[in-house]
Amino acid sequence: MKYLLLKLDEEKYWFELDDDKYATRQIILDKYNKFHFSCLEDCLAEGLIDETDIEGISINLKKQDFESIWASVLKQYEKQWLEIKTRYPIGTFVQGVNSYFYPQGAIIKGKSFTAIYKGEEPFCLNKTVQYKVKSYDEINMWLVVE
Repeated sequence: MKYLLLKLDEEKYWFELDDDKYATRQIILDKYNKFHFSCLEDCLAEGLIDETDIEGISINLKKQDFESIWASVLKQYEKQWLEIKTRYPIGTFVQGVNSYFYPQGAIIKGKSFTAIYKGEEPFCLNKTVQYKVKSYDEINMWLVVE
C-alpha cells in the first residue's frame, strides 16, 4: 500500500493506494472545511492514480499518518457504527440497493447501513438486493455480506 496527501487549491485529498495504484480508501477535505469519506459516501477516486499526472502538491505519507487521520475524523461515527452492529448481527439478512462498485467489491446502501459484497453475483446498479451479514469491516464501518 501507498499513502498520499494531495493539496489542490483549497482542498485536500488523502489516498490509500493498492499495489496497482487504485484508491482503496480516501478522505476529502473540501473548500468549506467539510470531510468526506469513501467508506460513507461515493467519493473514491476512479481509475489509476498516476502521481506524475496529478495537479497540485503531492506528498507521500507513512501508513501511520494516514491511519491517524482516518481514525480521528471517523471517531464521530463510532457510536453509530456500534448501533449498526447491534442492529445487524452476523447471520441477519439485510436489504439494500447496489449503489456503486469499488475495487473491494459492490457497495450496498441500506436505510441505516453500508455493506460490501465480494461475491460472484453480477452487479446491477440501483438493483434492490438481499444478503446475509457475514462479518464486519471495522476499518470502513461496513457490513460484509454474502
